[in-house]
Amino acid sequence: MRLVANWLLFPAVLIASIGGAVWALEHGTPMSTVITITSIGCIAVVMLFERLAPYRREWNLAHGDLRVDAAYLPMTVGVNAAIEPAVTVIGVLIGSALAGVLGMGLWPNHWPLLPQVLLACVVAEFFDYWAHRVMHESEWLWRLHAIHHSAPRLYWLNATRAHPAEMLFRGTLGMLPLSILGAGQPVFAMLGVVNVTVGLFQHANIDFRLGPLSWIFSVGELHRWHHSAVIDEANRNYGNNFIFWDAVFGTRFLPADRQCPADLGIGRSFPTTLGAQLAAPFRWSRIAGSDLSV
Repeated sequence: MRLVANWLLFPAVLIASIGGAVWALEHGTPMSTVITITSIGCIAVVMLFERLAPYRREWNLAHGDLRVDAAYLPMTVGVNAAIEPAVTVIGVLIGSALAGVLGMGLWPNHWPLLPQVLLACVVAEFFDYWAHRVMHESEWLWRLHAIHHSAPRLYWLNATRAHPAEMLFRGTLGMLPLSILGAGQPVFAMLGVVNVTVGLFQHANIDFRLGPLSWIFSVGELHRWHHSAVIDEANRNYGNNFIFWDAVFGTRFLPADRQCPADLGIGRSFPTTLGAQLAAPFRWSRIAGSDLSV
């Protein structure tokens, strides 16, 4: 079981998710249904292997965080569902104007679906890389993003721990360029499948190895370093799903001489209840205690 978890689980689930989604879309399954089924299936697999092959057994125990993480899940779904129509309309309007000026379409809709999805991943990751990085480097935006880094452990459910304002900021920057370029709805659906699958494994408490895939995907041991309590280690590996833009811009971090850290988070001074966390960016001076990494 450990061998399966270590080397085969992540690529097998990713291939199954993408392959199943392509098949379902080609057979007329609604996009929302495809993403919902993919989400449920991936959550079930990750939850199972967190028990069968955990990276750290103590991370399977609640740290007073289960209730608040559970509250972020429907909030994330709701915010993303709310911004998608507005971003799509704005993107289509801008994209149509640009296409009219240039006299040609901006997105290769004549390509097969999978190459379009690969291109979409590269484009979306570029913008989200910089959105994520600036949230670490801007003092005020860090106040929003600190909620995500307040998690004392990594497991599947805290992948959605984020302030709604951060979701709006990063969600818009991730979707708008593709909308402007004219990417079709199947591309967005497949991008949603990739986001769900990779995002769950990014935070999964599963003992798995990436090997050569550590130059492609920002999951597992790479993302655990991003949650390190040491600020210089946390300010690395900004990729949302992929790590190649970190490699390009010099922020990829995967030391070979030591294991990923067990000490995560930004300190005990950060509030632990949902309401207090959502208000934290606006009460920063009151919560930035001596033990808080800022």
